[in-house]
Amino acid sequence: MATSVIVSVCHTPTAAADYHQKALDRVRAVFSETEASCSRFRQSTDLSKLNQSPSDWHSVAPLCFSAISEAYDAYKVTKGLFDPRILRDLTSLGYVNSWTAGLPDSRSNPSSRTRQALNDWKPEFESNGKVRVGEFPIDLGGIGKGLALRWSAKEIEPETPNFLIEAGGDCICSGTGPTGAGWNIGVQNPFQPDGDPLMVLRLSDIAVCTSSTAVRSWWQNGVLRHHIIDPRTGEPGGNGLAAVTVIDNDPALAEVWSKSLFLVGRDSIREFSEIRGVAAVWITDRGEIFRNSLAEPYIIWNSL
Repeated sequence: MATSVIVSVCHTPTAAADYHQKALDRVRAVFSETEASCSRFRQSTDLSKLNQSPSDWHSVAPLCFSAISEAYDAYKVTKGLFDPRILRDLTSLGYVNSWTAGLPDSRSNPSSRTRQALNDWKPEFESNGKVRVGEFPIDLGGIGKGLALRWSAKEIEPETPNFLIEAGGDCICSGTGPTGAGWNIGVQNPFQPDGDPLMVLRLSDIAVCTSSTAVRSWWQNGVLRHHIIDPRTGEPGGNGLAAVTVIDNDPALAEVWSKSLFLVGRDSIREFSEIRGVAAVWITDRGEIFRNSLAEPYIIWNSL
């Protein structure tokens, strides 16, 4: 997933002596299995094989089947703002290989950027693990990390209920943290990723995910691009925004909404997020930081 994963587990007196190592091993296994089944960058994964002929029926592993089903649910919940059928848009922008393999190709042919609007997505599922996703190949990177966080948390929660799993800045915070007051999570400055946070949240039994242009941005034919694609246009979206952070009970939904709200843009994000009951913090391309009323209860420190 081209990201580091950090697991923090608080001591549980009744747990087995090796529960720290077991928790780490279980989380590592879930992330490895998710990547092995759902990565678009590995030719051997079920997703890559499916994407070679998306209009055909394919038998896929349970994790891949679940991820595609969850992606379809997210598509419906966001009314198409989240749409995994943006794979061809990403590759035409030069984002073909994993970020760990180097920056995307900056010399892609501009003519490949022309495409028509996507029609309604109606993937088909069968109970025997078969799926047909339709005309376009799909990218599960926009939801896969959130699902891996959810699935790995379920693996360790029964024995280690007080833990934090962080994957590339996205977190699931279970229990009350090391002090009993909750887990303190910083909101990163997208213009100074290694600097001090702009805001600190205190979270317990909840997830937080951020979509940002801080890392996955590159130049193509003299134009600055990023990986958060608006499925309505096929182009990088998020007018006026640099980062969006969402707090939600489920890390997969937090991941989905952070990207969807980013695409809404600076002018509409407050009203859009509050109407839908999504707790959000956002940073504009001018460096301004805002939050909606639903995020207020989680904020314990603000740089402004």
